[in-house]
Amino acid sequence: MKELTKRLKSAGQILGLNKRNAIYMRPYNRSRAKEIADDKLLCKKILSRNGIPTAEIYKVIRNKKQLEALNWDKLPKSFALKPNIGTGGSGILVFVGKKTNSLDWIRPDGSTMSSNQIKNHISNILDGQFSMGNRHDIALIEERIINHPLLKPYSYKGIPDIRIIVFNKVPIMAELRLPTRQSGGVANLHAGGIGVGIDIATGITTTAIIRQGASMFSDIYRIIETTPDEKQLPLSGIQIPDWKNILKIAIKCQLATGLGFFGADIALDRDKGPVVFELNARPGIAIQTANLSGMKDRLERVKGLKINDANHGIRVAQNLFGGEVEDEVKAVSGRQIIGLVEKATLFYQAPAQETDKIIPKSKRKRRKKPKDENIRAKVLINTGSVISRIAEKTAGKLGFKEELDHFASLEIPDKFESRSEALKYKEENSTKLEPFKRILEYRITTDEEAVRIRPTIEIPMELASVSLTPTMIVSIMKEVPYPVTMGRRDLKLFLVDASKTFLLH
Repeated sequence: MKELTKRLKSAGQILGLNKRNAIYMRPYNRSRAKEIADDKLLCKKILSRNGIPTAEIYKVIRNKKQLEALNWDKLPKSFALKPNIGTGGSGILVFVGKKTNSLDWIRPDGSTMSSNQIKNHISNILDGQFSMGNRHDIALIEERIINHPLLKPYSYKGIPDIRIIVFNKVPIMAELRLPTRQSGGVANLHAGGIGVGIDIATGITTTAIIRQGASMFSDIYRIIETTPDEKQLPLSGIQIPDWKNILKIAIKCQLATGLGFFGADIALDRDKGPVVFELNARPGIAIQTANLSGMKDRLERVKGLKINDANHGIRVAQNLFGGEVEDEVKAVSGRQIIGLVEKATLFYQAPAQETDKIIPKSKRKRRKKPKDENIRAKVLINTGSVISRIAEKTAGKLGFKEELDHFASLEIPDKFESRSEALKYKEENSTKLEPFKRILEYRITTDEEAVRIRPTIEIPMELASVSLTPTMIVSIMKEVPYPVTMGRRDLKLFLVDASKTFLLH
């Protein structure tokens, strides 16, 4: 990370705050356009008039008199409460439900707020506690975005959004922002959210970053590969749904508001699809770190181009900036970049009796050399799985027939009702389930069908010119196109780029 940043700075590609303000923000964002971006209510009206989807507004509270007259019984069970000109996501409250026969609303973390507590919060909004310059503000009660099922597993108690930086009707950089426990369920990077770079050409996530240290003003980030929770889901290779439409919506926001350089924050609603959260006339610059690429060079490349329409702007962006991230990642990390399906060579392992037992030359049977029995096969890269797996039939062909016959002779039940039942069986049959020759251990596995006990073996292989010897579970995989599935434990020497898969098929 430090090496890349240093190289980009020396090449003059990093856009700093001062240059952002002086060269791009002030000259290209007129006062009126900035007013539209800063005023959520005004922005929603203008975007809606231009057919751009936004969250529906249920209620606008402009003063304390309207607050006192608010009919709490008519509020929906779920909604979002926002200051109109708030900054950095401060002052926003989301309610996912309402307690039965009560005026208590439920927060995403399971806590509740009474109508009096919500009333006090709205009063603070009106007093300008969350607004820019502590100016008098108004409160918006609007439709709650329902998290898209694809992104929900990656988000902690909040809604992720996709920030698109647009300049001269061209999307120049994109980032997926994910809420975390550290950020309190908001997607703001300075609050501890995760930023994940997105390849403009494909809409596939690349590099993920998170703020280092506890300071809200820290601009130091570190690269992470998985979500910082017990799930540890891989953050690269996520295909953002409806990607081209998201880019088109961002460009339409520019055409509707007159902003020349800005960030469009777009959420993915479960039912509605892409919905504009807000527009930011002063977008942050950490997005460069998430993309491992400087913004200044990209801005200069599209400056002055004649862009006919949104589709033209998307084509220009995809042609100019698609795939650059992969080159930077490979240069810095030194790791091979692989797709979701790769070809690998699995090396034959001669059984022990074939190598250790001395057989008279006259009685030796002619057989193929081990190198001729190696298997060239398609391998599925599955970052959602921890341990690699190999099909039983393939393991037999690679020289493990005796071990598999021994496993079959143990007559272990084919499936168990639960992991605890399988664990109890292992404990009661520990002597029977001792390692045998090249069987390392007997492991409890869970698939879509059942809980099983399966043997594990080591298979030397070569993947993308890298030699490795992963420990694999011998699985029951019948009629599957991929005899080997690589789990993330054995992918430390690689970076996974899901877009490469499309080139293989």
